[in-house]
Amino acid sequence: MASLFKPKRVWYARVSMWNPITKKQKQLKISLKTESKGEARIRIARVNKIEADIKNGTIKNLEDFLPWLDKCNVPKVLSYPLHIAIEDYLAYLKHNGRKNTTVNRAQYCLNNLMTVLGKGQSTYDINNDSIEHFKAYYKNKLSDNGININLTRIKAFINWCYEVKEILEKKPRVRFVKVSKKIPSYLTQSNLIELHSLQWLHSHYKDVFNMYLQTGMRLREPFYGKIDGEWLLIEPEDTKTGYGREVFLQPHHTEIILTMQSKMYERTSTFKTFTDHYSKIFKKAMKEIGRPNLHFHNLRDTFAVMRYLETRDIYQVSKELGHTTVKVTEQYAMFSIRKLENDFPKLAGQYVGRIRPQIGVMCTKRM
Repeated sequence: MASLFKPKRVWYARVSMWNPITKKQKQLKISLKTESKGEARIRIARVNKIEADIKNGTIKNLEDFLPWLDKCNVPKVLSYPLHIAIEDYLAYLKHNGRKNTTVNRAQYCLNNLMTVLGKGQSTYDINNDSIEHFKAYYKNKLSDNGININLTRIKAFINWCYEVKEILEKKPRVRFVKVSKKIPSYLTQSNLIELHSLQWLHSHYKDVFNMYLQTGMRLREPFYGKIDGEWLLIEPEDTKTGYGREVFLQPHHTEIILTMQSKMYERTSTFKTFTDHYSKIFKKAMKEIGRPNLHFHNLRDTFAVMRYLETRDIYQVSKELGHTTVKVTEQYAMFSIRKLENDFPKLAGQYVGRIRPQIGVMCTKRM
C-alpha cells in the first residue's frame, strides 16, 4: 500500500518498488497535488488501486489513471459522494456489532441529510453551514426533538468521517436545537376509565393497552421477547439500552402477547407497519377522550408514575423500567405525591413497596 507524506506544501504518495538490478527498494513519489489531507486520502486510494500495475511496469503514463496529474483535466475535487460514505458508515456500524435497530435509525436520519445536501454532495465538504442548512430545512417539518434525534445520528456519522476515515480537515460542530425539558405526560385514572368505555374500541386493543400499562413495556418488546414462565425475557440486542431485560407477566398477559404475535405472523405488512398500527389506534382513542397530546409511549410513563405512587421507591421503578441509571427515572419523581393521589384515587395511600408490578386500574382479571 502506498503511504502518505508531505515534504512541503502538498501531499505525495510513496510507492515502494523492488529494483532487481540494484537488489534494493526504491521509492516512487507521486504528487497528489493537494494541500488537504482529506483530499489526499481520497486520491491515494486511486493510487492503491493501480499500485500493482505500477510496480510490474504495465502502466507507463500515470496521467491516464490519475486525473489530477493531467494538466488539461485537473478536477477540483475527487468525489467521495455522500451516499457512498453513508453506505460505508452503515457497514462500519454492522461490522462493529451495532444492533439492526441502531443501523436502521442511523440510515433513516442520514437519508434525511441526503435529502437536504444531495446524494452526490462531496462528503469532505460538509461543514458548519451544512448542519445549519439541515436544521433550517426541517424547522417546520419536524419537532425540535425530532431534529435533535436526527442531529445525534448525523453527529456520529461526522465523528466517523473525521476520526475513522480521516477525510475531514476540520470537524463541523453540531449544535442541537435548544428544547425546554418537559415532564412526562400520563393517563389519569379517569382517562383510563374513559378509554376502557369506548364502544368502538375492540376488546383486543383494550387488552393490549392494559398489558402495556401494567408492565411498562415498550411498544415492540412483546414481539422481541421470549416467554419463560411468568417472565418475558428480552435479549440485549433487542433492548434500547443494550442490556437484557426481564418483564413480569400476569397469566393473561401471556395470552395477549401470543395473540399479538400470531396476528403479526398472519399479516403481510412489515413489522414496523404492524406494530405502528397499535400506536395509531391508541392515538385515535386519545383524541376521543380529549387527550390528543398523548402517544403510545405514555402508557409506559403511566406505569412509571403509578408504580412510584405505589412504592415511593424511584430505584425500584428504575429497575422495573429497565433503565441503566436512576437519573433517567428521576423525571417520574418530579410529580408531587398529592397530585398523583388526586389522579389515581384508588392507589392513594397504598404505599406497600411491591417488588413486582401489580394489576393496574384498567385490568379485568380473567378466570
